[in-house]
Amino acid sequence: MKLNFPLLKNTTAVLLAFSITGIAQAEEAKRYLIVAALEAETPGLQQYAPIVYTGVGKVNAAIGLYEAINKYQPDLVINYGTAGAVTDVRGLNKIGTFIERDMDAREIGFQRGIAPFSGETLPDAKGVVLGTGDSFVSDSAKALEGLDIQVDLVDMEGYALWKVSQKLGVQFVSYKYISDDADVDAPNDWETNVANGAKKFAQVLEKDYGKSALLGE
Repeated sequence: MKLNFPLLKNTTAVLLAFSITGIAQAEEAKRYLIVAALEAETPGLQQYAPIVYTGVGKVNAAIGLYEAINKYQPDLVINYGTAGAVTDVRGLNKIGTFIERDMDAREIGFQRGIAPFSGETLPDAKGVVLGTGDSFVSDSAKALEGLDIQVDLVDMEGYALWKVSQKLGVQFVSYKYISDDADVDAPNDWETNVANGAKKFAQVLEKDYGKSALLGE
C-alpha cells in the first residue's frame, strides 16, 4: 500500500515559511538606535548600537531624535537614561506609560498633563508610569500636584522621545535606571549614580536585542 502525506508536507512547508519569516523579522528588528540625553549615562554601550545624545529637556530630545530617525531610518529606537523615583520602584525599569507631567493648562479648563486642544486624554496607567517635564524634581508632591495619574518615575526627555517616535511610526521602547528618589537629596544622588545602570542595561541588550545592524551600515 502506498501512503501519501500531503497534510504533513503542507505543514512542513508552512512551518519552514514561518521559520524563514521569523528569521527575517529578527534580523530586521536588529536595526535599532540607542538614544540618551547625556554621554555620562551610557559608558560601554557604544558596542551595541549607534548612540544619539540629545541633550537635556523635551525640546532638545525631540529635535535630536527627529534628526536621528531621518539620518539612520531605524526600525526601533531604544531610549536609555536615568530617572527619579516617586514610588517604591527601583533598579532598571521598562516604561509602560508616558505622560507630560509639566503640561498644565488647568487655568483654562484642561486636565493637567494634556496639551490644550489636542483632543487627547490621560492614558490608563499600564506598567511603570514615567512623567516627563523640563524641571529636575526634588519635591515630587509639589511637582506632580493635580495630575490624575499615579506617576512612578520622573525624567526630562522620555515623553518627547516617545511622542516623536509615535509621530514618525517608529517602534519605541524606553528603559530607565533609578538614580535618585526625587527628593532633596536628588542632585547629589544623581551625580553619584548616573552611570550605574549602564551595566544592567547592557545585559538587557545582550539578552533581548543583540548588536544593531546599523553598526555595519
